[in-house]
Formats: sequence, C-alpha cells, structure tokens
Amino acid sequence: MAIDIVITQRGLFKTPLTEADLSPDGLRTGHWNQAGALDPGPAGDGRVLCDPDQPGRGCFLQAVPGEKGKAALRQTLPCTPRDLEVFYGLAKRICQVWETVRFTQDGEEFRLSDIPRLKEDQRKGCEGFLKAMAERWQADGGGVLTGAVYPIYMEPEAVERLKSGDLDFFQAYLTEKQTGDRYYAKPNFYRNNNGVDILGMYAITEGVPSILPAAPFVPPLYAVFLQDFHVTDGEVTDWRISLNRVWEENGQLTGKTLGYVPFEQFAQKIRLDQCPRFDAKHVVVQVDDLSEVLS
Repeated sequence: MAIDIVITQRGLFKTPLTEADLSPDGLRTGHWNQAGALDPGPAGDGRVLCDPDQPGRGCFLQAVPGEKGKAALRQTLPCTPRDLEVFYGLAKRICQVWETVRFTQDGEEFRLSDIPRLKEDQRKGCEGFLKAMAERWQADGGGVLTGAVYPIYMEPEAVERLKSGDLDFFQAYLTEKQTGDRYYAKPNFYRNNNGVDILGMYAITEGVPSILPAAPFVPPLYAVFLQDFHVTDGEVTDWRISLNRVWEENGQLTGKTLGYVPFEQFAQKIRLDQCPRFDAKHVVVQVDDLSEVLS
C-alpha cells in the first residue's frame, strides 16, 4: 500500500526544479541500496527523503534537477505522522514552485487546501494498516519492515505493541532504531570460478559501530532491489567477513583490508551473541582492534 501524488506544471513558460527544491534544508536525502538501507546521494531517477531526527519509512520523490513537466511522490503505508508531514510538505513545496494549487493523489485531483483533511484521513488509515500488518507478522513469526534508513526485522515485543495501531509508538520505535551513526553491514556475493560455490561477504571497519546479523543470511529485500537475483541461503557455501582499517593521512582518509575470516570465527572471537541487540536478526558490533580477530 502507498500514497501516490503527481504534480504537473502548467503554462507556456515552465520553471525547472532545482536541487534545493528537491532536497529542502533539514531533510536527509539518499537512495536505498540492495539491502534496503539508505546510502548517500540520489538515484538516477529520484531520491529518498526523511526527517533525520524522526526517520520513519521515508518517501520517494521521482524527479531530477531541471525537471519541468511532472514530479511524483510515493509514501509507503503504514507510515508515521511525521512521514505524512514530510510527504505532504514536499508536495506543497513543489506546487508552490510551479505556481499550482492542484495535484493528483491516487488518480483523483485535489487542491492544496485539501491537505489537512488528506493527512487526517491517511493517519486514520495507517492505524488500520498497522494493526493488520502486526497481526500478520505475529502469525508468521516475524517480518521485515522497510524503514527510511534501515530495514528492521521486527521483534515480538514490538509487534505486540503495534497490534493496537499505536502510531505514536510506531514513530518512536522507528526513531529509536534509525537514529545514530551506525554502518549497516550488507552482504555482497561472489561466485567461485567453479561456477557453483557462492561466497557471501560482510565488511567491518575498525572502531565503527556496525549493524551485523547474529547469523548470516540473504536479505529478502535483495530480490526487490536487484533484478534477476535468485541466491538463497542454502546456495551460499561460505560466509566471511572482511576486516578493514581506515585512518587519516596528510589530510586524506585512507585504508586497507587487514584480512578475511570465516563468519563463525569472527562471531566467536568478539562474542557476537553478547553484543547489544538491534532487531530480531541483528546486533550492534564495534571492534576497536581488528588485529585481535586475526590472531
């Protein structure tokens, strides 16, 4: 489920959108990578935007600098109240730049004056969507939620709270999970020269807090973000971790790979099972001296 807004510029003399129009001050901008985590910079056809202090699910703005014709906005549901503020705020901003008071939402035309009513209607709808989603997660024994910054594998205690449709808790939960300076360790996959064996590789950088799975797996979102990607957990014959060190030299950041270790060896060395939990499948890891992992 999603809300889709399309804004069309009318008139003979059209105003191109600028980078400032597409990325207003105060909002975080980026694009979702193959694991569903937010990376810096826009994609080729648009960008993800969210409030950096209250990142909910984020919205996607399909437009590039210089666009004069149409801009499209999509907000995945259920979303947080702050998501709705950002989403409709962006729609209003583009309408004002293009000097129009009309936009199309889900195929129906509305005016800027309709936005308060639309936000309230969507908030009520999100409560119902959230209840239904939480009930499905509970029945399935878990699930993954795409967030603005990180995908979140839902914890049973959070699912229980969300069954009430509590959007304030939903917003607080997503904020707690998605704020803070942490690296989301996503796996990269490499096929062996024999054409059969597949290596799954995570990267960890010394001294950097990182979100790492407690046990390696192929993220289900890879099938969404990578076309024709069909690797499954059972096909990965070897899971390893790349150990990296970064430092500043002559005013420039430089780095090197210290080595590679099997995932199980890394987990045993740093006691991965005792690291702080991030979500149902991940923990937060910080290793200040990776050379100890290689010893």
